[in-house]
Amino acid sequence: MGRRPLLSGERVLAAIQRWLVEHGAPPSIEQLRRELKVGSTRTVFRYLELLEQDGALEREEGSGRLRLLKPPSAGMKTRAVPLVGEVPAGSLMVAEENIEGWLRLPESFAKPASQKFFLLRVRGTSMNRAKVGKGRIEDGDLVLVRQQSSAQPNDIVVALIDGEATVKRLVRGHGYWLLKPESTVATHKPILVDEDFRVLGVVARVVKKGSEITGIVEE
Repeated sequence: MGRRPLLSGERVLAAIQRWLVEHGAPPSIEQLRRELKVGSTRTVFRYLELLEQDGALEREEGSGRLRLLKPPSAGMKTRAVPLVGEVPAGSLMVAEENIEGWLRLPESFAKPASQKFFLLRVRGTSMNRAKVGKGRIEDGDLVLVRQQSSAQPNDIVVALIDGEATVKRLVRGHGYWLLKPESTVATHKPILVDEDFRVLGVVARVVKKGSEITGIVEE
């Protein structure tokens, strides 16, 4: 029988990233141990300490929660994009832009290279009929957002209203704007706004929940 391959820092970082994408929060030490299929949490702790010393991640005191500071490397041409939390496709919620980690996407997903991008996790159903490319925006998916302060009518945007964020279709009216849902659930209603709202970015792509984003995401 062949000897089980030893762990590496990149393998541990990639496992944390996969868990973060799938579950929306970093793994516990025990969850990470099971994800890595190793027999002892002591082994996991040893690699976490090395990665922490290298500045690749940090562990919060008390909770032990993990936070990625550097993305795993990859052999293909990729670009590191920050995951900055959640945005509702439904009722508004207070926006928090704390970076949860860095994920790698193919460079072709985030063009042009001069533009800034970030990822948000969608919570809610108000945009589950909306498509970006071939992907619908469904609960638990990630949206890749091109960071910009303006948008064109009919763009799907991440908008900030009184400190609260939402993802909606931007529709122009006569002297006003609508942030319009596109949902199978009839209770979701458009949000009427004047000029007193802020565009944080335009949704450029949907990364489906459970996709292996360190490789090519299925179209």
